[in-house]
Amino acid sequence: MLDKSGIESVRITAMDGTLLLEADKEHFSFPKMFVNNMPVNNIIMIKGKGFPEYDADSGVYLIANMKSGDRIRYIGRIKMSLENQLNIQIRDEYGTVMEERRRYFKVKSELKCIISGCERDGTLYEYDVPIRAVIKNVSIGGVFIEGTDPPFRKDDILLLNFKVGNELVGAVVKVLRLQLRADGSFEGYGCEFTNVDKKMEGQLAKLVYDIQLQQRQEQLERDFQRQEAQKRIKGH
Repeated sequence: MLDKSGIESVRITAMDGTLLLEADKEHFSFPKMFVNNMPVNNIIMIKGKGFPEYDADSGVYLIANMKSGDRIRYIGRIKMSLENQLNIQIRDEYGTVMEERRRYFKVKSELKCIISGCERDGTLYEYDVPIRAVIKNVSIGGVFIEGTDPPFRKDDILLLNFKVGNELVGAVVKVLRLQLRADGSFEGYGCEFTNVDKKMEGQLAKLVYDIQLQQRQEQLERDFQRQEAQKRIKGH
């Protein structure tokens, strides 16, 4: 049985695992719907802007992130696909608790952050002047931080602060790798979150969703400008 009130955020993927979109609970609902005066159960309606259009009756997976901490995957089918709305009918009898978290979808970003401290070899160093940095990509699982001065080391624990909307988020991340560019210069740090509770997971899902939406809108604007330029060229 689908626990609708317990869902904090959802991920919609194609049957091959390709991510289609993510949404927090502010952007989806379970409306009462009828077809030929007959109730249709377990329709999730996701609202947004700039959605790609998908074929009706295409099979998808819906992965529900629950308040309990479980991630439950359901089989579903697309029933309506518009630029600002996606309706999916969920078959709740096929819900499967996912025992291991899947690799998280990352989005590119230019998210400003500050690093207020670093724990190294069991000693915590708090900075009088926080280090300003930029998060170059983000997912619910972690971030990639542009190189900083002073540099950090693998296994350092960083105290990270950044904004989601108007809300300041305090996170703890562990440096997993130091990444170089193709020319051998230092690029930055691949880090994982170590303190993600359900509230933070919802905040991160919202952040990823908002960045996806902004990027989609920017792509639509670029496509529009390109089409207009082609029209002008053909007009000459």
